[in-house]
Amino acid sequence: MDVPKDMNIKALLAADDAQALLFGLAYLRLTSRIDRAWLLQNKSIKSEFETVDVPQYQVELEALFKRATAADEQLTTSQRNELFPQLIDMSILQVIKLARSMNSRFFLDSYLRSSDSLERLLISLADIQPTDTVLDPTFSRSELIFKIMMKNKAQSITAEAINEEFVAMGYIASLALGAENARLYTGEVLDDPQYFNGEQLQKFDKVVTMPPVGVKVEYTDNVADDKYNRFIFGVPSRKSADWAFVSNAVSSMNTAADSKTVIVVQDGALFRSGRDAIIRQEMINYDLIESVISLPNGTLGTTNTPVSILVLRLHKPDNMKEKIQFIKIDKGELSGSNSKEVKFDDAEIARITKYYQDKADIEGISKVVNNSQINKSELLVNKYVYSPYFNVDGQSIQFHHDKLEEMRTVPLNQIVEIGRGFNLTTKDENSDGKYKILKISDLGESIDYDQLSHFDLSNNVDIERYLIRKNDIVMSIRGNTQKMCLIEKCVSSVAINSNLVFLRVKAHHYDPKWLSLYLDSPLVKILLNKSSVGSTIAQIPIRDLEKLPVPVLDINEQLRMTTNYMKKNEKVEQMISQMRTEQSSLKKILYDQMNIIDTIELL
Repeated sequence: MDVPKDMNIKALLAADDAQALLFGLAYLRLTSRIDRAWLLQNKSIKSEFETVDVPQYQVELEALFKRATAADEQLTTSQRNELFPQLIDMSILQVIKLARSMNSRFFLDSYLRSSDSLERLLISLADIQPTDTVLDPTFSRSELIFKIMMKNKAQSITAEAINEEFVAMGYIASLALGAENARLYTGEVLDDPQYFNGEQLQKFDKVVTMPPVGVKVEYTDNVADDKYNRFIFGVPSRKSADWAFVSNAVSSMNTAADSKTVIVVQDGALFRSGRDAIIRQEMINYDLIESVISLPNGTLGTTNTPVSILVLRLHKPDNMKEKIQFIKIDKGELSGSNSKEVKFDDAEIARITKYYQDKADIEGISKVVNNSQINKSELLVNKYVYSPYFNVDGQSIQFHHDKLEEMRTVPLNQIVEIGRGFNLTTKDENSDGKYKILKISDLGESIDYDQLSHFDLSNNVDIERYLIRKNDIVMSIRGNTQKMCLIEKCVSSVAINSNLVFLRVKAHHYDPKWLSLYLDSPLVKILLNKSSVGSTIAQIPIRDLEKLPVPVLDINEQLRMTTNYMKKNEKVEQMISQMRTEQSSLKKILYDQMNIIDTIELL
């Protein structure tokens, strides 16, 4: 049954209150406490709520019913007489659907929520069997458990959420779906999980969850000294809780041969240093990570926050021992997606699941990598899976990685000193300042030093670390990462900002001009593009820049080819300039013949 067009509960009540009232009425109908006859008795729903006795969910239901009662008391008698008969005539599932459509604080909070097609993909990857026990330790961020219930009412499901009212709504929804073996808990899962047997954490065949992505966590000392020893891989960072939730999920798996965790994380969790890197490396050492699946921007609604799916197992199949599979899902391959939002249809979910199951190397889509080849525990998929075809400066290029491996090269940090830029604040800016600051926008074919912004320094800043010299190569590492310039004249008191680095040749057998030409080559642009992280603002990690391969060539050969190139390129530039002049003259003649030359002035 569709929601009646004249259903106006959204206009009568705030979203939180309307949602509580709808769930409360759904529960009273599920337990046969109200019907059309009840309406004629002029009873209050408060009196019906007071008769509810469900020990397992008493606290949660009382919290929800308190809000529902307050919502009911906001309605006038005429509003109630109009609204309640409609809600009683609707199917219970339709009432719940209407409730979940409310933009309440439970469904529109500060964290990113899941999407229908992503949830179906997670369930497909988990390969949940009818007799499996299933856990979602953060079920308030998705409808995963309800989708599982709809497929199998007898499925053994355990879930936890932090809010009592939300748990009550989940319980009522599970009743409406006829779920026979669902147990929902209220609690903060990182601090104090509620699914335990005595002193031991309860274990499950499948853990499938969409936790709060990239959220900062103010957990207590319980996490650092966890009584269930869930964080054996390292104490998670408070800056982002992704690996705290992953560690909890892994610790909640049982030892069955096919036990599995399927969890969504922010891409930043796959490359961040510090505690995140320690935990990643430990999980690699324990050989727990089976697959990393990179999802297109827009998978979480209309946000561009990049996310990936991790599949972890205590017992990986023999062909995946000491290996990790990386899968890249490209938005262009998805038929149901648009510029803002990504959706997976059934065929695409089946195709992605098949990539995961087959473990085949497919160019640009899937690659299995030995654990020993994982560099510094970095798990970003684009580090390992990429198409060999690139477009660089409008030119189509095929990249042959095997040929690069055969070249004799040295890492960039062996031949240059890499200096980072200065983090200039507004209070440091001063039009009469002693120093000038070089920004990305200042980089071009040449630099107009007279137009650079001035600044002064606060105390205790070692300015010498940020000043550039002649023959330094300045390049951007944040934002527009394609900009670079060789400093070809002596400069003084000019520093670079934090979006730039300078490369200062420290080996006499490398020519700065030759090196700048090499760094502007399609090869380097491809390599830096592969290293780039971030979705809204691209960044090149310094550690990747340090490892950039540079061909080993005799200095005299460098000087010879550089001089030859510069001379010939100068002639080409002159010819191009001449051709442009001729083209301009041709246009002027054409416009004169059109009798429009007097109406325009070519500058």
